[in-house]
Formats: sequence, structure tokens, C-alpha cells
Amino acid sequence: MKHKVFLIEDNPTEGFLLRLALSNIKNIEMTHFKTGGELMASIDEKPSIAIVDLNLPDINGLDLIKEIKKKHNSIKIIVVSAQRDIDVIAVVQAEGTPYYLVKSDSVLKNLKSIVQDFLLTIERKD
Repeated sequence: MKHKVFLIEDNPTEGFLLRLALSNIKNIEMTHFKTGGELMASIDEKPSIAIVDLNLPDINGLDLIKEIKKKHNSIKIIVVSAQRDIDVIAVVQAEGTPYYLVKSDSVLKNLKSIVQDFLLTIERKD
């Protein structure tokens, strides 16, 4: 079974690196969006996972997370952001998004592990 993964990242280089980090996970179909509006236009495709940057050109990432959860609360969300402010991280986690990765050299390895863990959890429920 293929799982849909939505990536929202407006920076082309970072988007490429994040897609590359997940490229060898065989049971995913990844779609890359550059704006929150693009993602929300496709949200009814019900991805299993959404990987969200907080700093987007058209919407605050936290507001986007709230919109995603309002439409489909079952979507697992991972935040990948350069934002290191502990208060911002706490607010994101309070919204039910426990995985917050600060963009760094190790983020690519950590992201792959988290996505694989989410997929195992989803498949066990099915």
C-alpha cells in the first residue's frame, strides 16, 4: 500500500533535500507544495503524513497545521523549520504535533526515521 506524503517547503533547495532524504522509502508517494494554499487545495487526497515548514509565503505554518487538522485530524504532521524559539516549538507541540525538527545536518536522517515510524504505526492500525 502506498502512503501519500505531502511536503510543504517554499525553499527549492531544502525541498529537494527533504525529498531526497525520503526517496528510498518504497511505500510512499510524495507531493511537494510551495505554498499552504496549494497544499489545502489537495488536502482531500488525505495524505498519511504532512511535513510542514513554519515560514511560508502565504500562511503561517501553525495556522496551516490547524487547518489541516480541522479537515482531517488523522493526518500525522511533522514540522521541519529553521525556527528555534522554544515558545514556538511549545505552541506547535501543544497543537498535537509532537515532531518538531530544527533544520540542521541531522534533520534528514531524523526525518526519514520518523516517517518510517509513522508508516509502521499506520499500517498496524489498518
